[in-house]
Amino acid sequence: MKKLLLILFIPFIVNSQQISVMDAVVLKDGSDAEYMEIEEFWSKIHAEIISQGKKMQWSIWKTLPGDPLTEDSKPADYMIFNSYESQEQYDASQDVDYVAIAQKVHGISKKKAQKMIDSSFDPREATRSYTLSIQAQAAAADFNPTPGLVCSISLMQEKNDDYESFEKEVFKDQFQKAVDIGAQTFWGFTRVEERSENAYTQFSHICFNIDGENENTVENDFKTQKLVELGLQSREMIPNTGSMELVLFEN
Repeated sequence: MKKLLLILFIPFIVNSQQISVMDAVVLKDGSDAEYMEIEEFWSKIHAEIISQGKKMQWSIWKTLPGDPLTEDSKPADYMIFNSYESQEQYDASQDVDYVAIAQKVHGISKKKAQKMIDSSFDPREATRSYTLSIQAQAAAADFNPTPGLVCSISLMQEKNDDYESFEKEVFKDQFQKAVDIGAQTFWGFTRVEERSENAYTQFSHICFNIDGENENTVENDFKTQKLVELGLQSREMIPNTGSMELVLFEN
């Protein structure tokens, strides 16, 4: 359970090359039930791939979208995360025989498995993909993600080369203090390394936040407050980008 969202929820200690591919899925109107049926089919396939050591984790989140980023595009209905412990593991996953695994885990014929896989994208209108790497995070020691968990999404565009340093060396400490008093459960700071041609380009980084039960009473001293102000000037935050709720996961 605590492996959930490798790149978002596990202390980033061992391997700085961990990768998470985030797919923002836009569904065709009225296809939600069909889509979830397909993802239930895929969940067992991903579980088997994970057991083979070719992936660390897979999860699906239903979005609670805010304002659309552009007037001519729809916000995502679901977010899918496929996480890998290294570039080598990611590369190995490209050779997975999905049909054979589907036959194995579902006990179906090769023809049936191929048909199910070929129709997997039928409910989708579009998929925007982003490859993320985690840069910093703060999390409660007893953090235990379960279905229904809500995580807010913040999209940032860096304005200068100091931005990441402010997040790692100033804001991380602020969030850790909030975590320590129970006002925050998790904070994760990620960089977008690659994106699909149809993906949004208005942001360079994504932050993920999960609130705690307590009020945030953290107060900054003069020096820290000035650093926070400089940090805020180093990036532009896209307002009201929404949140997501955990639905399915395998790890």
